[in-house]
Amino acid sequence: MAYLVGYPGYPRRSIIEDDGLQTPAQASIKRTGLRTHIVALVASALLPAFAVGAIAVNAAVGSYRRAFEDRLQSTAAALASAIGSEIETYTAALSALATSTSLDSDTPDLVSFQQRAGWVAADLDSRIFLINPDGTMPLHTDFPFGTDVQSNWSVGQTSDVARRVFEAKRFAVGDAISGQMSGRLLTPVYVPVMRSGQAIYALGSVIESQRLSRLLAAQGFEGGIYASLIDTRGSIVARSMDQEQYIGQQVRDWITEGVKGHNEGVLNGTNLAGARISTGFHRVTQFSDWIVTVAAPDAAFYASLWTPLVTLALGSLGSLTLSLIVATRLGHRILVPVDWLTRKAERVASSGGRVEVVPVGPPVRVQEFERLRAAVVQAHLVLQEQAAAVAAGEARLRAVVETAVDAIVVTDGTGIIKSLNAAAEVIFGYTQAEAVGESVLILMHAASKAKLDNLIAIARVQPQGQHEKEGRRKDGSVVPIELSVSEWLDEIDDQFLTWIMRDISARKAAEEQRVILAREVDHRAKNVLAVVQSVLRLSPCDSPKAFVAAVEARVSALARVHSLLAENAWAGADLRSVAERELAAYTQPHVGTRGPGQGTTSLNGPFVTLVAAAVQPMAMLLHELATNAAKYGAMSVPGGLVEVCWRLDDAPTGDKILYLRWSERGGPPVQSSPARRGFGSRVIEATVRHQLGGTVERHWRLTGLVVEVIIPLERAVAGLGGRTVATSEVA
Repeated sequence: MAYLVGYPGYPRRSIIEDDGLQTPAQASIKRTGLRTHIVALVASALLPAFAVGAIAVNAAVGSYRRAFEDRLQSTAAALASAIGSEIETYTAALSALATSTSLDSDTPDLVSFQQRAGWVAADLDSRIFLINPDGTMPLHTDFPFGTDVQSNWSVGQTSDVARRVFEAKRFAVGDAISGQMSGRLLTPVYVPVMRSGQAIYALGSVIESQRLSRLLAAQGFEGGIYASLIDTRGSIVARSMDQEQYIGQQVRDWITEGVKGHNEGVLNGTNLAGARISTGFHRVTQFSDWIVTVAAPDAAFYASLWTPLVTLALGSLGSLTLSLIVATRLGHRILVPVDWLTRKAERVASSGGRVEVVPVGPPVRVQEFERLRAAVVQAHLVLQEQAAAVAAGEARLRAVVETAVDAIVVTDGTGIIKSLNAAAEVIFGYTQAEAVGESVLILMHAASKAKLDNLIAIARVQPQGQHEKEGRRKDGSVVPIELSVSEWLDEIDDQFLTWIMRDISARKAAEEQRVILAREVDHRAKNVLAVVQSVLRLSPCDSPKAFVAAVEARVSALARVHSLLAENAWAGADLRSVAERELAAYTQPHVGTRGPGQGTTSLNGPFVTLVAAAVQPMAMLLHELATNAAKYGAMSVPGGLVEVCWRLDDAPTGDKILYLRWSERGGPPVQSSPARRGFGSRVIEATVRHQLGGTVERHWRLTGLVVEVIIPLERAVAGLGGRTVATSEVA
């Protein structure tokens, strides 16, 4: 039989295909089943996907590794901050002790200073020592005063650090040393004792390695992860685990070399036990020569990574198997109509008719399929570009919205929330799931529908306007906000509103603080002026010279106490410091020390912090008593003694009180009480009764004047009911 074969654009010709004969081109084509082509198509499509997946897995492993190392570095930074805070605790305590007036004079009262140093040492659970510029050690809290400290304690162990303190006139921290008596590793900390711009002593203490190790261990490491503290020599000062085995040893050279010139980072190498580790490090901000490291064995990293990798591999294998099964079934479904068409064509061929057909031809034999393929590819490329542009724009917008510090809420035209950013969740306490679908009024304090309509109307008229409102958090608390509302329409003209809410709590608090500070300054200025006015008005003016002297003395007393309050940022002052400053004008306030041609004073009492409002009255009380003693009492003659003692006690009514006793001995004999009260007595009465709410009693005994003052604790001492007062130690 003969068939006429034609193809658009090709000449018509007749080909004889009897007896199974084929053309050479047809015979050269190796034919396979459609099912095989579909399976091959699916497999060829999956192979690149698996390749991309492998690349993604590799990238994920790298990202996981970086995140793992970032956590090590972040943990090291947190521990470095904790170590720095510990150093600041010691330097702050030593700096406060260095201001003691017991070290002010050329003949310091080291007995009194050692007592106060002992209190501070007990609070630090350490020891405190004093170093002279020549390297000698005049006192050490571990030894009674007067003990030959040089023969009991090796000063050379810490002399280099003390020398740096004298040269730099600032605090210094030394490398870890072995304790001479305990054998434990200790780190010396020094601060200078500054007087008139010179460092007259180096005041030091030591931090025990065990204390620093406990700080590191508090992180609660697991999986073999551990933290170490390394000093300038590369020695391990503290460790979160296995302290006895590793403290004092030198770290590996790759660590000491790797941290040079860097404040933080991640290193890799082998530890002292020979295990491969990743180490995050961070320098201690307050003392950058120290480095905190957090090390994790590589085994811990791979152990955490093994499970997700196995899960991913099994999932990929399952996906491949499922895809092949689906491809096989899909090929079967496609073959059914093809097989029917084939049988139909075979029946036509067997009929013996002459049929003009379009041959399959070379590679792509159907023009419509080629055009469809080209159109689909072109459409795909165009859509891909557009989708990439849209995705990039959406990503930028999402990044801006999610990283904004202001709350951004999108609602429809009726105020129903459609979305909110992370800042809104933080400010108002609602999650995305809780807020979406609710009215924006849940974020407003005492708002109403009318107010919402008003805000929407304002948004249309004044889209860029900002309005101060009160927001309401999920817990019901009120937050001041600055609100702006903008209206916009989507592609189908549906109305939406964007609400931008800025938390202005900090600004409001700052404004209120400025007002409070202004009122406080005004109050203090008026108070001081009122006291000076009272001094001018009530001081005896019979003699101009005596009047000037009395006014100058009382104003000087006020100036001294104001200087003391300014030094403590108006937070109050130590009662002993107030007494020392006021009595310093008449005699040296050291126990058993005689002033030039005057009596001596003795101060005895616990550490008591007076509130700022009580410091000035207490100073005036002591000033008037000292003035009277210098004129008529124990301070007017050599050999006289003034004893000032105080304690915290309970009154018969159960209230807590501050009891202060002024006692004079060795002065001119007192025959009887004075016939009339002087100005000083009236000042004392007014100060104690009216300003401090207390009582004062005088006893004119033959040996000298005794004054007893009782003040309610809540009127004079910092803290409710005196809770912040330490009765047996110095803060």
